[in-house]
Amino acid sequence: MSVSIDLILQASSFLEGRIRRTPVEYSPTLSERLGVDVWLKLENLQITGSFKLRGALFALHKLKQQGIERVATCSAGNHGRGMAYAAREMGMEVIIFVPASVDPVKTAAMKRNGADVRLSAFAGYDETEKWALDECNRLGLRFISAFDDPFVMAANGGSIAMEVEAQVPDARIFLMPVGGGGHAAGFAYWMKERRADTRIVACQHRDSAALKASMEAGRAITEMPAIETLAGGLEGGLGRNTFEILRDLVDDVRLVDEQALRHAMRWMVDEHQIIMEGSCAVAVAAALDEAFPKPSAPVVLFISGRNIARSTLLDVLAEQDA
Repeated sequence: MSVSIDLILQASSFLEGRIRRTPVEYSPTLSERLGVDVWLKLENLQITGSFKLRGALFALHKLKQQGIERVATCSAGNHGRGMAYAAREMGMEVIIFVPASVDPVKTAAMKRNGADVRLSAFAGYDETEKWALDECNRLGLRFISAFDDPFVMAANGGSIAMEVEAQVPDARIFLMPVGGGGHAAGFAYWMKERRADTRIVACQHRDSAALKASMEAGRAITEMPAIETLAGGLEGGLGRNTFEILRDLVDDVRLVDEQALRHAMRWMVDEHQIIMEGSCAVAVAAALDEAFPKPSAPVVLFISGRNIARSTLLDVLAEQDA
């Protein structure tokens, strides 16, 4: 099975009333800077603090229909938090394998929702996922990918695309953070089917740009060296299934470094009084980059999550911009 228009419609229908229809907010400063209207899609206001709840709820719903009651996953944080919440809502059990580098705010939230959280000996996502898959085979559990899954793509990306299409009908350019690619794949699939002139701009960490590497290689680069970053949700390889969708739908890939994403986090507090985590800061950082091409149509930029430890946030905010 792959993502499809029908599956996205199913996901959107199921999620109605179970999640927040998050708002968009106009950005005067970015609009002036880029010369077109720029809107922020505030998925940081979603119930669990990120868009990942959408895919978790829909995936568990589909599996429960198949009689599956106990599952496992691997997560850098937000997918796991969504899975923990969704499992509690569905009356299911979930084991969540997390990297050693995971933000403790996220693991604490998983545990509060009753999830069995298991900490990896590895700091990186890819090594942790390998361990998680081995453990799932040993325990006989169904594994749900945080991104390389049609149910996850349909809900995390497709359902958001349907909302944005209604909220900002004139928008044609979309800046989104890309890690494993689930959000971008579902979103791009819907938008490109509906609007041929859509431009999808994938934003990645310069030191873990799996999508860019995949597009250059002509194949999915599913493993990347672990890096130390605040953008833990973007660290690691791209999904094989997501690559098959994104390879023909992504129009541009913009890369930012750690300093730029930290600056973007401060900029968002100053300009919009919005707290965002490092993983979604790459999209803002890309838009603030002097080298970003001037867009020719209204832009929607995704603020995908807010889950960050207070100590980390204070550290970022205390820095001075050059």
